[in-house]
Amino acid sequence: MAAYRDEKHKTWFVVFRYKDWQGKSRFTTKRGFKTKKDALNYEHDFKETSADNVEVTIAKLVESYLEDRKIHTKLSTYKGITSVMNVHILPYLKNLRIQDLTTTIMRRWQNEILKLNLKPSMTRKIHAQCSALLNYAVKYYGLKQNPLKLTNAIGSLDSKVDFWTAEEFKKFISVVDKPKYNLCFQLLFISGMRIGELLALDVNDFDFENNIINITKSMAHNNRKITTPKNIQSIRKIDMPSEIMKLTNEYIKSLDEISSPLFNFTESALINALRKYTLIAGVKKIRIHDLRHSHATFLIHKGVPITVISQNLGHKSPDVTLKIYSHVYKDMSEKTAKFFSEFVCQMFFKD
Repeated sequence: MAAYRDEKHKTWFVVFRYKDWQGKSRFTTKRGFKTKKDALNYEHDFKETSADNVEVTIAKLVESYLEDRKIHTKLSTYKGITSVMNVHILPYLKNLRIQDLTTTIMRRWQNEILKLNLKPSMTRKIHAQCSALLNYAVKYYGLKQNPLKLTNAIGSLDSKVDFWTAEEFKKFISVVDKPKYNLCFQLLFISGMRIGELLALDVNDFDFENNIINITKSMAHNNRKITTPKNIQSIRKIDMPSEIMKLTNEYIKSLDEISSPLFNFTESALINALRKYTLIAGVKKIRIHDLRHSHATFLIHKGVPITVISQNLGHKSPDVTLKIYSHVYKDMSEKTAKFFSEFVCQMFFKD
């Protein structure tokens, strides 16, 4: 190993040979180190990470994993994974080697996460991300097994969603006096589309002849870039009431200049409007995403098949829809039992 001084920039750099994932011998150069030791440490760590061995530390494993995820996931998803790694995994495990991980160590890590008293759904998300990281180590770095699979999962996926009833939404929308916000809230509630999908819409996505909205893209909330939707199933056609399509067409015709995307404002602006008009209407506070939950819950109570609701929402499968709205079906099941109980009493035990 050798490091060299860059006299021009007063820094150090390394040039070394290594074998890539195909076993091919390659040269690489890395510049900008403050000290010779930093440069040599980089070379050592790089060679460890480029080889399939269990001497790799969790810090280096995370670095490799994030490089892989950056290619295979959407930017918003990648940023979420990165946040979990930096906040909830690296501070506890970064100096350990892969081969050091045991069920005991992972159980202690779980206990540290539980001490944070996060929402059960967030705790479950952290656990799932850590497990995905260790599955990656099993597949690509020779870890014999994922030690988290031998422990009990922590957190819960059954966090209850908030929603408005149709009556609450009517009360809310009646006080929204700005046409652009009024239309957006109606589109979100009636179509069930995601906020990013709404903000990415342009005029060509509205089929006014057939009363259909075509969902083909989404806007990332962090940088407002137009990207592909969340998954392949999210590319869909949503049938809309003719009244809403007429309202949309009238809104477009009223504009002095039509922008692309059509709704030229930020997610934050819509969230602030939701808060403002919620207070005026005197209905319970919900998030902007809960308009989507309100849409789904309304359809469930109307007896629409779960397959149709799942397709409308752009979920990967009806199983995803059932998992999210399991509490709604549970409530309906309990009410159904109550109805039949009353029916049986009337049939067999009436005076």
